[in-house]
Amino acid sequence: MQRDTRSASAGSRLRWAFLVLVFVVTMVSYADRQFLALLKPVLDRQFGWSGADYGLMTTSFQIAIALALLGAGWFMDVIGLRWGFAVGLGGWSAAAMAHAAAVTVNQFVAARVALGIFEAVATPASMKAVTAFFPPEERTFAIGIGNMAPNLAAVITPLVVTGLYVAVGWQITVLLLGAFGFVCLALWLGLPIHRVEQQPVPSPGDGAKAPPMLTDRRAWALALAKLLTDQAWWFMLFWLPDFLHLRFNLNMAHLGLPVASIYIMAGAGSLIGGALPGMLAMRGVKNARSLVMAGAAVTVLPISCILLVHSLWGSVLIAGLALASHQAFATNIFGLAAGWFPAARVGAVTGFMAFFGNIGGAIALHAAGILQTHGTLLPMFAAAAAGYALAWLTLHLLVRPDH
Repeated sequence: MQRDTRSASAGSRLRWAFLVLVFVVTMVSYADRQFLALLKPVLDRQFGWSGADYGLMTTSFQIAIALALLGAGWFMDVIGLRWGFAVGLGGWSAAAMAHAAAVTVNQFVAARVALGIFEAVATPASMKAVTAFFPPEERTFAIGIGNMAPNLAAVITPLVVTGLYVAVGWQITVLLLGAFGFVCLALWLGLPIHRVEQQPVPSPGDGAKAPPMLTDRRAWALALAKLLTDQAWWFMLFWLPDFLHLRFNLNMAHLGLPVASIYIMAGAGSLIGGALPGMLAMRGVKNARSLVMAGAAVTVLPISCILLVHSLWGSVLIAGLALASHQAFATNIFGLAAGWFPAARVGAVTGFMAFFGNIGGAIALHAAGILQTHGTLLPMFAAAAAGYALAWLTLHLLVRPDH
């Protein structure tokens, strides 16, 4: 009995070690996609990029990851968790390092496409890891922790990238980010997955009859909501650092803190958006999730005012409020997916939603590149402001997203 207790305790510690590593790997994937936005002012000067050039690079990444998402879940199921995650992590780390050797726009585009293809593995791999390592009663908590990784990455990456750039230059910075991914890969392959894997447990409703995904109004409602809202997230992720640099004449040494502050607010929005519907429902509020999403759609509206503000920290506050609103809205979109679909279908629906979200991002990034060349990003901020209200209306027209 004592031996069984010690074994269970060791297995529990190992599960959490795996979760910490998955959390770190997810942060690495977001750092690898974000560094180009942070280094854009430097690379603009070195390579003479236009707004259209940068737009092509970011759009290529979005299209690559969107298309790859359609097959990433299938790839993980066929290859298995250990080697599927390893291939993705190794591939995107190598693609990140390849940026350091690029000197032409097409070479940067090729590196971004490779990064997008391999990073598509990250989302299904993370969900598969939580399912493999944790019993059903612990999975929700584990997923909640994992969902904080992108926000934390968006806070830490500006500080790390700008600090490394000042110390060692942009190429060594990129090489170090990619190399850290290979360190994580070695740790991943060294941990004994077989000692913590859980037996699959059927979820209630797994056998329930449901229409195919492509004819299910709920799946289309969620996908369209992602299309309308993720365009704002990706636009601001890739263009806000450059916007702040140009508007307030910030150099790399002073850009990290404002960008990190924006994503601290975004992380708070994710936590609040996840907790508030349940708190309101416990107090007898009807349609709590719908109300929270409506509130997020309202609080994102001031984003267009960022073009009128002449204070750096005033702009940071407006951008941070918008991204906090996005995270609150997005958390509840995924909450709807988890509530509407049985466990056997959530992965496929999530990939379907993510595909549309990344397509929305690709369209937005391409448009931003063209508009920035013509000297204005006003239509992009206006689209960001309107997208959430349109998504809320779309959900209510197709289905009722009640709590």
